Amino acid sequence: MMKQAGRWYVAIAAAMVVSIFTAMPASSSGTADLRCNELLTALRAGDFSAATSHFDSTMKAGLTPDKLGSTWNAMVATNGKLLGWEITQHANTGGEEIVLAPMKFERTSALAAQVAVNSQTGEISGFYFVPSPGAAPAPTSAATSPAYAVASNFYSLDVHVGGAPYELPGILTIPTNGKGPWPGVVMLGGSGPNDMDETIGPNHIFKDIAEGLSSRGIVVLRYSKRTLIYGKQMDLQHTTIKEEYLDDAVAAVNLLRSRSDVDKNRIFIAGHSLGGTIAPEVALKAAPVQGLILLAPGGRQEGAAIVQQMRFLGEASHQQLDELERKANELDNHLMPPTEIFMHAPASYWYSIDARNEVALARQLNVPILILHGGRDYQVIDKDIENWQEGLKGVAHVYVKTFPPLNHLFIAGTGKPNPQEYSVAGHVDQQVIDAMSAFIENPVAN
Repeated sequence: MMKQAGRWYVAIAAAMVVSIFTAMPASSSGTADLRCNELLTALRAGDFSAATSHFDSTMKAGLTPDKLGSTWNAMVATNGKLLGWEITQHANTGGEEIVLAPMKFERTSALAAQVAVNSQTGEISGFYFVPSPGAAPAPTSAATSPAYAVASNFYSLDVHVGGAPYELPGILTIPTNGKGPWPGVVMLGGSGPNDMDETIGPNHIFKDIAEGLSSRGIVVLRYSKRTLIYGKQMDLQHTTIKEEYLDDAVAAVNLLRSRSDVDKNRIFIAGHSLGGTIAPEVALKAAPVQGLILLAPGGRQEGAAIVQQMRFLGEASHQQLDELERKANELDNHLMPPTEIFMHAPASYWYSIDARNEVALARQLNVPILILHGGRDYQVIDKDIENWQEGLKGVAHVYVKTFPPLNHLFIAGTGKPNPQEYSVAGHVDQQVIDAMSAFIENPVAN
């Protein structure tokens, strides 16, 4: 699922993007440097057809010249013209050579291009904009509070989740209106290196939810993911869902449980996208919890989901889609070598997701479950939700609510959904806050 985590990513599908560069540059064949320079030269000139000319079939299917141009023009509008760049770091992993090129724009030097090149074909297999090492943050849209957030009804407290070597920054929003202890919720972000607000373009999904729920008497804990804070220390080839989610999520639940202002018998887990998919396993490992809230949880194999997204967007040729489907089938049938890169993560990472039966785990929990879905969500579709419903048939207190106008971010829109609308500022719809708070207040009476 396309994800931009507090920065501009040019990427397709769900990918765990981490910094994999060592302190000393790895050896370079020269091809990756050439491709990076060609790409950035074309972008600076506004020649988006040339910029995509060396993309592999998967990249071409997901990132057309028009889509790349739209993203690049938005970046230039924020940062100014691209003045120059310098390749400073190299890495080799899973058959790819990856280069990092910090860029200088008119108004910032906070961004770097991360370009992955297939070592055998010389084609570009991944392209991301990431924070430039040591640079000040790039200018971003200021986070505003939604109308349903009542500032006088809560306060925010900086906390840390877990401990060494992976202590993570987080924020608790704690009610001031009424008397605790209050019910508590741990938020689990989607795929990729998300910050604690689950910032996507100018939108701050978890900040909206936290302030909305805490305005109504609920403690909310949100925290930045390990892949964002400690990406440089993580081994991409051996990173699984356990390292990306489980260890830190259990620590987050334990943090809530340790607080006197939280009702230990009323702790919930709420996950968005991939965070929703793996929430049952978190709940099992952090038991007991009182309930789960799954916001747009995926319910299909990753390869099939990616192909469906690309077909829906309709921006790839039949040939490109056929090649993408061939590779996706290899992945879903576990025929792809574990070290081979698919969507900028090794197949072993996707296998670690596919090996889990989160629906079966949810059946074991015997706790109320609320599943929320946006009717305009083209990433998690009706079929995903139906698979959850079918798998949980007969389980008591499972509720599904669909909101027709909302997209994958639970922000309202109109027309055919597309990735570009994630770049338009908005807020999580109040209907979502209403549904979540009602469930938390009485999870067996929805």
